[in-house]
Amino acid sequence: MTSSNSINQFSHKTALVTGANSGLGFEAAAQLAEVGYGRVILACRTLEKAEIAREGLSVRVGSDPFETLEVDVSSVESAHAASDELVRRGHSIHTLLLNAGMISGDEMKRSPDGLEVAFASSIIGHHVLTLRLVEADILPKDAHVVIAGSESANNDLPAMMDMNLYDFATDTPEEFGHTLHDAMVTFAKGDKPELFNPTRYYATTKVFTSWWTAAMARRFGERIAIFTVSPGANLSTNAARHATGFKKFLFTKVMPTLAPVMGMGQPISVGAKRYLDVLHGVEGEYGNGKTYASKAKKFVGPLYEMQHDHLLDVDRQEVAWNVLGELAGTAGRQPPQSATAG
Repeated sequence: MTSSNSINQFSHKTALVTGANSGLGFEAAAQLAEVGYGRVILACRTLEKAEIAREGLSVRVGSDPFETLEVDVSSVESAHAASDELVRRGHSIHTLLLNAGMISGDEMKRSPDGLEVAFASSIIGHHVLTLRLVEADILPKDAHVVIAGSESANNDLPAMMDMNLYDFATDTPEEFGHTLHDAMVTFAKGDKPELFNPTRYYATTKVFTSWWTAAMARRFGERIAIFTVSPGANLSTNAARHATGFKKFLFTKVMPTLAPVMGMGQPISVGAKRYLDVLHGVEGEYGNGKTYASKAKKFVGPLYEMQHDHLLDVDRQEVAWNVLGELAGTAGRQPPQSATAG
């Protein structure tokens, strides 16, 4: 139930959630409305999906603070079109939740821009959208941004999950290229299909989100607060909708049954609340540019700041930033690393 204090605090604010038509995005949009946001923008791959979500959310919340926005976050062109539309509307976006993403099926698929589709949907469109909104001052000073992370980026999950990171994320680049830059580009484009493993691609992509967050904070940290937040292992998400074979069985049948018993899963409402806890944290509670997830080797529980060396590697963060700029065509509009960055 929404309290008067919540209404007073958030009623003048706008939030935007990508992937808001199902799973964590739908739940997070509901929770944002329930705490009293005056406007919640449902950013979905199609307007049809967004309108269906709006109907369901309005019933749940008992009001309709929702707007819809069409954006395919795997597409650079679509991200620009959505950005243009948001600039046209002119509303400041105080809270930006970059939730959309997926685990690929066993067969590699590519985005409209020729990138591996899980990589593209998790980071490329979000990169373009966020830069455009900063550039246009649609993200006002002190706006809060969260992008979805994952415990898999820590590289310490049980072997059965088959989510070990590719070598370039933690060690040498030779597996994918002669240099770190070349390895990242080859990975993003899926140019070594013989190395493709959907869960390893997913995990390594989530490392990119942490690198991107840190690089963004170095450039824009005086204006916005930005974080990577893992929602944890949730029992009713749509992330594995493209998985096949054993992985589909594992993620859709085994984990929902065994995870609660083994302390490896949580209700989706808890995962979405993780996003909101960081988005609404008091100043200094969460470090700008940092990654938050469950304790090492855990899937659920309190959030901790991740201190793994590969996530904190500034060289990798900066190479990843440059690669994303090249792939998304934003290199010319990206500011350099701040000389005062910490």
